[in-house]
Amino acid sequence: MYIPKEYESTDFSKQVALIREYPLGVLFSSGTRKSGILQFASQLYETKSPEVEMEASHIPFLFVESKDGKHKLIAHLARRNQLIDLLERSGKCLVVFQSVDSYISPSWYPLKKETHKFVPTWDFAAVHVYGTPKIIRDDKDWLINMLTLLTAQEEGKRPKGAEYEEKWKVSDAPESYLAIMLKNIVGIEIEIDSIQSKFKFDQKSPVVNVQGVIKNLLHEVGGDKGKGMAALVKENYPTEFLPDS
Repeated sequence: MYIPKEYESTDFSKQVALIREYPLGVLFSSGTRKSGILQFASQLYETKSPEVEMEASHIPFLFVESKDGKHKLIAHLARRNQLIDLLERSGKCLVVFQSVDSYISPSWYPLKKETHKFVPTWDFAAVHVYGTPKIIRDDKDWLINMLTLLTAQEEGKRPKGAEYEEKWKVSDAPESYLAIMLKNIVGIEIEIDSIQSKFKFDQKSPVVNVQGVIKNLLHEVGGDKGKGMAALVKENYPTEFLPDS
């Protein structure tokens, strides 16, 4: 990932927090296409070498932290997902997580009215996790544990109270139904090799422009997205001089 120095974050706690807050990751892998008659024909007639195969799937993950530093991501895939074969053949993968994001208009910068030397940008945070995947088949206990942990992570974000629907547990599903569902999935466990992260929230902008961004995120974008973006801009700006807007 291209990361200018001012946007780079090596703060492990921030990386993990983003993964847990935005657990729907994009799982990528790539490799040379399988051998077969098409590859043989291309070699026989000296055509181009076999193309690189690439696959991606959008799936929710759970970050599992370990005291020995061998952290993992765990999740599940549909048993028929073509990515499984590629993951096993390549032995490497990338998972991309991204925060809430927003277009940033030059009109939000107060200094724009003076110089007009500003262009649009986009603010966001992204975490790239590189690792070694392991596909887990027909291990009911592992799958149940993974589903229980992932469900608890997400149900835990839901509000409590009599006015809300009760929180769901894996044990709420009938055992016979759950057994059928488990046959249709496989587990994936990714041992993490490295993590990169980019937190781009107008860190290079003058304070007055950042204040303009925060104001317009709250008032023009609005809602949960505006509030979330404004909080991220405040959190990541390299100065404490950002009064509440």
